[in-house]
This record gives sequence, C-alpha cells and structure tokens, in this order.
Amino acid sequence: MSEQEKESDVHWADEKEAISSNKPLKLLLFMFKTIPTFLVHAVCYPVTFFFLIFSPHAKRDALIYQKRLKEFSGGKVPRKISPYRQLLNFSLCVLEKMEGWLGKVNYNRIRYEDDDIEELLGLLREGKGAILLTSHLGNMELMRSLQDYNTQLCGREVPVVIIMDMNVSAQFTQTLKELNPNYSMNVVEASNIGPDSMIYLEEEAEKGALIVIAGDRTSAQNRDKVIRKSFLGKEADFPYGVFLIPALMKIPLYYMFGMRSHMSIFKPKYNVHIEKSLVDFNCPRSEREARISDCCGEFVSKLEKFCMMYPYQWYNFFNFWKEE
Repeated sequence: MSEQEKESDVHWADEKEAISSNKPLKLLLFMFKTIPTFLVHAVCYPVTFFFLIFSPHAKRDALIYQKRLKEFSGGKVPRKISPYRQLLNFSLCVLEKMEGWLGKVNYNRIRYEDDDIEELLGLLREGKGAILLTSHLGNMELMRSLQDYNTQLCGREVPVVIIMDMNVSAQFTQTLKELNPNYSMNVVEASNIGPDSMIYLEEEAEKGALIVIAGDRTSAQNRDKVIRKSFLGKEADFPYGVFLIPALMKIPLYYMFGMRSHMSIFKPKYNVHIEKSLVDFNCPRSEREARISDCCGEFVSKLEKFCMMYPYQWYNFFNFWKEE
C-alpha cells in the first residue's frame, strides 16, 4: 500500500492537531489584550500563506472539496478555486472563537435570517428545550460564546450543552478553559455518550436547554457506525449516533449555521441561519431507522445548500470522501 493510500484511510480523529502546542494560542491571547483587534486579524493573512506552503495536506483537502463543489454546482461555485482563501477563513474562525470568549464580539454584529428563528425563540421563551444540529461549515462556537446572546433573544438565561470530542483539539480546548473556567461545565464528551449522558441531556432539555452537536464528522470511537449519503455528488460517511440522539430525545430539532457574511478585518459581521427539521420522530419503533436516515439526508441537503452559499467556509481538513 502506498503512502498516499495509507493517508486516504486515516480517520479525521487520528489527524495530528494543527496546533500541537498552546504557545501560539497564548501569543494570540496576548495580542488580543494588547493591540487593536483588526491588527490581530491582519496577521492572519501572512500566517495563512506560510501555513499553505508548509501544510500540503490542508491545501490538498481544500482543493478536493472546492473541485467537488465546483463540479456539483455545474462550474458556478466557487468562482475561483482558492485553497488560500479557505484556509484564511479558517484562521479567522479560530480568532473569532477566542474573541468571543474574551467578550470582544458584540451582539449587533450578528444578523439572524428570516427563517425558523422565531419558532425556536418561541420554544425557548416558554422554557422548552431543543436540539441544534451544526457542522464544521462556518463557526457555531462563536455564537455560544456571546455573553448577551441568551438574554437579548429569549429574556432568560438559556442553558447550552455541547456534545463534542474534547480530546481531538486538546490544546485549543485547554486554552479556552483558561479564558473561561466555565467552558467545560456544559460540555458532554462525545466518546462517553451512554445511558447516563442521555438521561443528563433529557434533564437539561426539560430545563429548557439547547443541545448542540455537529453532524459532519463520524465518531472517533464507533467509526463503523455510519450513514452513507451522497454529499456534493459523491458518497460520504456521516455519524449514525448524532442522528440517533434526536430520535431518542424526541424534542424539536433545528439546523443551525453561523457564517461570516463578508471578508473584513474591521468588525466583520455574521449571518445565522436556523431551519427546522421536518422529520417526525414520534413514530413506531419499526420506523425509527428510516426516520434517522431521512434526518441525515435532510441535514446533508442543508449542508450542500450552505456550502453553495459560503464556499470558502468549510473547515473539514481531512479526506472527507476518502479520495485516493
């Protein structure tokens, strides 16, 4: 087996963390505290250029995605194949996460689209919970970090529980904990999902919490438990367990995408899209597997839609389609 073939079989969770030391993150934190934010953003441009040169796998994965999107869209999107632009968006995304945890992102920089946001807010105002299914397209962690996000929209403090793999991005996670000691208090470790954690999630939902989970990366532990769906014209694996959770909890499910509306180092703005799932899990158990597959298919169609709208904000830098 060639080295390229071996690399094509590497699971995303086995990829080395892009930042293996927290020193660069500490430097960014120092810069955020000492110089204007737009200057920190400006540093991303040359840094991304060097990353493009010295990280060939990231450039390769960006090219695979953009070429697949170009073919899927009939040559319309993206207008220009540019791995640099995609990596630059990712660099800015990392900065935005840190900005949010430092309280440097104002609520007025976020625009909510006129979709199903009011229905979701109505549920939250009534003290009911819901599931938000997100992805690594755009930046959803930024929305969680906004200090006035809950009260301005809902009139109450809405608990937020995130299901994620804490080990894969250990350095970044540890730095966020230092920025905000409460960071890990409402994070459920994805590798430990079981009966106890499901009981916890249901209890939080009864308190009116938002349960947030990404649906575009297969489980690091149950790698063979996947749903195969056509994504951008080619079969890809999606995590079965993610779509099992709403089937078991039977609470409203919404797809949520937080996207940068335009490239700017001066107070960039963000669009948030929220669309309700049409899949009804209040069904006989014999129909549950078919509904889970339908839910995954619905999510994939949303993912394709927003990839078309924001082609450079895809941050899955691994062999998503197992290309050789």
